[in-house]
Order: sequence, then structure tokens, then C-alpha cells
Amino acid sequence: MTDNLRIWSQVEKTNPAHTKKVNQRGGFTAISAAFQIQRATEVFGPIGIGWGYSTGAPIVIETLITVPVSFWHGDRANVFGPMLGCEEWKDKNGRVDSDAPKKAVTDGLTKLLSQLGFNADVFLGRFDDSKYVADMEREFKEAAAEDSAVVSAAKVAIGLCHTTADLDGWYATNKAMIDSLPKAEIKAIVDVFQARVAAVKPRAVA
Repeated sequence: MTDNLRIWSQVEKTNPAHTKKVNQRGGFTAISAAFQIQRATEVFGPIGIGWGYSTGAPIVIETLITVPVSFWHGDRANVFGPMLGCEEWKDKNGRVDSDAPKKAVTDGLTKLLSQLGFNADVFLGRFDDSKYVADMEREFKEAAAEDSAVVSAAKVAIGLCHTTADLDGWYATNKAMIDSLPKAEIKAIVDVFQARVAAVKPRAVA
């Protein structure tokens, strides 16, 4: 059976560190364009090889510039769009924004990525819930901790301990270092340590 949500499920959660609140047009959560491109690259591969986009001729209507953007991934024939990205090129005071065309392309690309599920939690309004945002902050911090060099080294060292005495000795030697780490990294190391203790602890004989 085809999993129609295979891409969506990979990319729907957003790291709050790559967002910011914008107090305009009623308020909304803006997502870092560089972060979105990084996530697309993680999922599809390098831009131009695993995915990419094309743009049409800009359309200027009064103070608004729109750019048609189309997106492909996997195969260049697997394309959808165009989506119109929009941006104001001149404000109410007549000041011109020379970056308006680029911002319009970014807007179109963000909209296209959202249709694949990228940052769906933002577009579904979940970032309006402070508890959800706090949960995401914790989840992404814990994931980053799992990938840190210190935690990776600790995992290797813990894996080389074959008895509870070995583990106790390793922990006693490294306790000061562990206590100085961020909470997320401490939790990651303690979780690995406790799992290893359970694995090497002698089983009771029935």
C-alpha cells in the first residue's frame, strides 16, 4: 500500500528556533527560508539534483509584485505549480524594496513546500498554542543532544562497559563533566546509561 503521507510525516514538525513571530497583518509565524531549503535538501537531496524550482515572468500590479513559482522533486517531470508568490515592491511612503522579487519567489516556494507538508504544524495553527511550541522546543533540543559529539562519545564508552561495575566506574569518572552539560545532553546520556545497566545486569535465576 502506498503511504501518501510519507513526505508529510517527515517534514510536518518545525523547530521553533527557525521561526519568529511577525506582528503584521494580524500576526503570524514566519519560517526561515534557509531552514526550509535545508529540510528539502535533507529529504530530496541537493537542489538541482533531487529537487528544484522554476519561476515565470514577474507580474506587477500597482505596489504588488507576484512571481509564478513551480516546484519539482525526484524527477524534473514530477512538477507542480505554478504558485504565485507575492510581495510589496513599494510601501505607502513610496520607498522601493529592491529585494521584493526575491521575497516573492521565497513566498511562492514556501507555499509550494507547505503543500508537501513542510512546516505543516505552523500552517495548521499549532504554533498558536504555547504548550505545543514548548513541546517542539524540547523535542528538537533532545534530538540535537542525541547528535552532539559529547553524547556520541559517551554512547561509545558506555557501550564498551560490560558489567555494572564498569558502568559505575565510568559514571564516577565522568560525573563532573556530565553535570556541566546542558539538560538535554544530560538526559540523553543518562537514558543510554540506564539502558546499558539494564542490558548488562545479571538476570535472576528462577
